[in-house]
Amino acid sequence: MVIAALLLTGASLTASVLVLQVAVIPLVFKYSKSVQRKIVFSNCINYPKNLDFESPSSCNVLGGRNCKIQFQSTVDDGPIKLGVWHIIPCSLFRELFVIHDCLTLEQRLQNELKKSHNTIVLYCHGNSNHRASPHRLTLYKVFQSMNFHVITFDYRGYGDSSSVRPTEKGVVEDALQVYSWLMECLQGNDKATVILWGHSLGTAIAANLVSNLDELCSNRGSACLPLPKALVLEAPFNNLVNEIERHPFSKLVSWLPYYKDSFLKPFSSSSEYNFTTDQYLSTVTRLPVLILHSKGDKIVPYDLAVKLYECLKRSRGENGAPLEFHVFDKGHNDICEAPGLPQVITKFMNTIKSREAVENNNAM
Repeated sequence: MVIAALLLTGASLTASVLVLQVAVIPLVFKYSKSVQRKIVFSNCINYPKNLDFESPSSCNVLGGRNCKIQFQSTVDDGPIKLGVWHIIPCSLFRELFVIHDCLTLEQRLQNELKKSHNTIVLYCHGNSNHRASPHRLTLYKVFQSMNFHVITFDYRGYGDSSSVRPTEKGVVEDALQVYSWLMECLQGNDKATVILWGHSLGTAIAANLVSNLDELCSNRGSACLPLPKALVLEAPFNNLVNEIERHPFSKLVSWLPYYKDSFLKPFSSSSEYNFTTDQYLSTVTRLPVLILHSKGDKIVPYDLAVKLYECLKRSRGENGAPLEFHVFDKGHNDICEAPGLPQVITKFMNTIKSREAVENNNAM
């Protein structure tokens, strides 16, 4: 009797799991906009919690200042406030302890940005957590050790930014506002080098920004902004549909005959997110691009980065701007720990400078 009861219970559980997998999950996934949105924007994941973003030092960031960028969103037709950190290079740490009459720390760091000849990284983070996540803090320290300034921010719905439902147009608008703010800070400084750096979903956001920069500026009635000196894509995918299809969770349901209709079509036909990085960057052939990816990446499969690289390579031809692909043996969030990362970045930046020098000489 006991064995029979256990078998009956096991059969019942198996049937329940099967019904869940075959019927319930596909229906929820296909028709729930909320579920789809959380797959793309996992801003409900918020670790570490209860941070004081106003004080970067309390988040283990040395040499940082917090600021707010506020604007009227045309996407969501309302006010948006973005939380932003400006983190200075290690070479400027001494300035933190020097007394300057009548100048606050914020004013001093702002002045350093205005007159700096150092490289400035504008960082677009991935789809979960916030700008103070541990692996991001590790990457900022790498940038600081290379004497780079770092501008990092949270999109709407993330961190201490406005609690507004994120969409692709919304987060790209956020990235545009921060980029515009940075360009305004650098007015009159023709020595600074600005790199746009995206990680995971942030690579697609950055790609959308540079691809549509003129149109985005025109739509808000402002002057067109120059492209950054380079775009770095850390753990990128070629497009969102392929990423969803290759995600580890898809293995649980990819055998279903209606898999594509239930799990892929909602993303390919959505007006809220396309994230077609390959299409975006195929139109920006004059922008140098460095792709960083790991063969051990379980979140964004390595071959999606290869597909992106091959697509960009075809679009640029032989005379396009520098395009490099560097492979690591790490995971999705671990490239920041790779010992050779600073050398890879330095080599890429030297390639860009050499190309610019040749182009300037030819123009004379």
